Amino acid sequence: MNLRERTRAYMKARHLGRQQMAELVDIRCRNLSLYLDGLPECNKEVVEAVLGAYFLKVDRIEAHAHRPEFIPTLTASLMLEKLADADERQALALLYGPPGIGKTFAIEEFMDRIEKENRLDKPEILLVTAHSASTPKSLMAALCLQAGIPHQGTASTLAERLVRKVEAGPYLIIVDEANHLNIAAMELLRYVYDLGHLGVVLVGTLQLYQIFTDGSRPAGELEQLWSRVGICELLPGLTEHEARQMIQKALGCTPETTTKQILRQTGNSIRRLTKFLGHLKELQELNGDREIDDLLPVAANGLLTVLP
Repeated sequence: MNLRERTRAYMKARHLGRQQMAELVDIRCRNLSLYLDGLPECNKEVVEAVLGAYFLKVDRIEAHAHRPEFIPTLTASLMLEKLADADERQALALLYGPPGIGKTFAIEEFMDRIEKENRLDKPEILLVTAHSASTPKSLMAALCLQAGIPHQGTASTLAERLVRKVEAGPYLIIVDEANHLNIAAMELLRYVYDLGHLGVVLVGTLQLYQIFTDGSRPAGELEQLWSRVGICELLPGLTEHEARQMIQKALGCTPETTTKQILRQTGNSIRRLTKFLGHLKELQELNGDREIDDLLPVAANGLLTVLP
């Protein structure tokens, strides 16, 4: 289903007229009508940029319904605090820590809370997740797509376009897995930060911090960006006390030896602990007559089976 077909289906399912849909996505009704009718007079690039951004939000809201319960760990609380701080101060923030400690989940929780706030100055959040194949152009295109502006062109053209958009209103850029960005991509972010008057948050693993501080050639080339960092926070991961509370909530009262075995398997990763406990509970249902210690090695491998 292409974007035009999705828009028509969305309008039909919600009984929306063209004027209502145009107001919903903040575009002129005539432009939307020309686009829906497939007429060449419409500015297709602009209309699809606005619709694309709108449906990204719709998809995120729908995905929220299937998210697990938010757990206010120390790491999550620090993330929420620093994200709000970066927005309020229009600061450049660096938040880093081991993988699997709930960074992405905290970002999603922050976005949900902002969405529910009833204030005129709440920011529009542009969230992009970087990866090993991210380029300066793909980063800028993803941000433009989130902002509802055309995302075709060179990296520098997109950066200019993004600056014009974000300087007109409250925005917050969050780049998850930012340790995958190369120097050129980070320098474009610096350009957007300098001219856009907004908060920018880079979230990643310990490698993200090392990129700026290990004395290597990349660190030297990123000296200007590093000088602008106003918030820098090492995220601690799951504390032993928090892990013990999660184990007790999931399994009830367990022997200390069992608890220690689980802690050794999962470390400070809330992702590993959550998956481990989920596997363990399912194994208990399948193997009700077995002792929990017998199930631990199987749960560690993520296997669901009835043991002989």
